[in-house]
Amino acid sequence: MSEHQQDQERQSRQERRKQKRNRRGIAFGGILATLFIVGGWLYMLTNNDASQATSTLEKPKTTDQVTKKEDSKKETASKDKNETKKEKKKAKKKASEYEQAAWVTRPFANVYGDASRSSVIYKADLGDVYEVLDAEDGMVHLKLNDSIEGYLPESDVRLEAPKSMSDKAVLAALSQAVANQPIEKPEQYLGKPVAEFEAKYGAIGNTQKDAVNTYYFSNSGYLLVVSDGIIEAIDWTNASTDGLSTLGEPIVDTSYGTWYEGESLQLKVFPDNGKMRLRLARDPGQE
Repeated sequence: MSEHQQDQERQSRQERRKQKRNRRGIAFGGILATLFIVGGWLYMLTNNDASQATSTLEKPKTTDQVTKKEDSKKETASKDKNETKKEKKKAKKKASEYEQAAWVTRPFANVYGDASRSSVIYKADLGDVYEVLDAEDGMVHLKLNDSIEGYLPESDVRLEAPKSMSDKAVLAALSQAVANQPIEKPEQYLGKPVAEFEAKYGAIGNTQKDAVNTYYFSNSGYLLVVSDGIIEAIDWTNASTDGLSTLGEPIVDTSYGTWYEGESLQLKVFPDNGKMRLRLARDPGQE
């Protein structure tokens, strides 16, 4: 082989070795780059700061946070429960039917047609309750029923609701005073249409009227006092005074009538031809 050929062969071998080293360098560089990327990714996973996260998942709560949230829930539930109780209590409390009422304080009180007392249109019973329309110059203007108004002297009425005893005590005294009471729970019919009572106990055909009320007389020893079709009171004739002593002091006690006041009921006793007539009445002026 000539010297020229030998030089070419050496250069060819050197070139191949150089290319081989370059390929190895490129491959090694690629491996290093891959390792660097993977290592960086792993580092981010293991050292990621939760405060920098952009995930929509909720952050884990500490024990204190959980406790505070539970306490807040309990407090809210307690408030809701108290509000519900208040609403129920408010609903149970019955508002009076009349914004302002007047209670008649003596038997056979003259009710006048005008404030000048020119004519008497009605005789009010002890304890009767009427709605006040206005008051002026010592006279109280009252609504007697849906179609009749009248005037009473202020001296014959009281404008503050009388308080005395419980309705339960009133009804207990009634059961003692009226033997063989034919009406089951008579208080449930007060303030109700007379037709509702007659649907239970039959029609009562014997009636009388005055300027304000219609009186339904039953053959069973009682009568209904009805105004504008609503039962305002129930009277029992030939009643006794047994049990009334348990009621204590009445609101008014006269030889013409005695008036006891409950929470929403009244019990009144009137002399009636040598006997006693007992009246259970509703009080639309009481709350």
